[in-house]
Amino acid sequence: MLLKNLLFKPNLIAFYKDEDIYKVLNEQYKKNDIIFSETKEFENKKDLINYIHTITEDNPQTYVSTLIQTQNQGVVPSCNKQKYKELGIENDNIKFVCINNKYSFYITIYELMEIKREFKCIDFSYSAFALIDYKSSLRHNSLYILFDRKYSYILIYKDHIPIFSDIFDLTYEEEQTEEIEDISDIDIVEDFEESLDEDIENIDEDEIENNDENIENLNLEYKITEHIKTALKEYYEGGGDFVEKIFIFDTLEIEKNITDIINDELFIEVSLEKFELLKTINEISRKNV
Repeated sequence: MLLKNLLFKPNLIAFYKDEDIYKVLNEQYKKNDIIFSETKEFENKKDLINYIHTITEDNPQTYVSTLIQTQNQGVVPSCNKQKYKELGIENDNIKFVCINNKYSFYITIYELMEIKREFKCIDFSYSAFALIDYKSSLRHNSLYILFDRKYSYILIYKDHIPIFSDIFDLTYEEEQTEEIEDISDIDIVEDFEESLDEDIENIDEDEIENNDENIENLNLEYKITEHIKTALKEYYEGGGDFVEKIFIFDTLEIEKNITDIINDELFIEVSLEKFELLKTINEISRKNV
């Protein structure tokens, strides 16, 4: 069996759900070189699982990994179970991974069981905070934020140890109520409707798509900025040191001017870096195989 396995080169498959689409990266390695790489997108779970099963049948040395997309995870600046108790985190309900005997990432056992139930083929599942930690460079008084379309994840470092974490649901919309005043002048309404119809006829479809995309990006940038401000407020109220730099790990190619927006509001240096989420997952998995 060992001799047979040597004939195969490891396949690493990483996937995560991006809104209603499953995004997949399949890579095959020979020593330190990638000899095959393929990206896929699937609209339903069944097609994703069938794809994974096909690869696994061809190559028994296939390892499947995913991102844990949930709010029930975090970081503790210790590996001591007593520290968890002090923070009100029940040890019986969580699984944690200790890093260098200095800090740990945790997630609820329930979430892990749900992921495993839904995808029995998974070998590794990673916290978003673990991905940030793997890619972080400056680890002194720095804030990192990583986001997909569902959540944004913040990790703050002090003296090379992540001591604060926070998650924000980007899909959450506050209910807004608007008071509508009665309009008594019917002519004004009719004139407005005629003008609106003319404007709609003259609007180019590409222009509509671009405007929708710009509005979506502006909304996302606003939420990311607000999450950073909220997290910093909580961090400072807890006695945290002044954050000297903010790193934005961008998976969605947002506008670069977000760095200027945040810098103008918070007077903190901001760096925007492209983040290859699936590739990072596979890189970590390679170290675990």
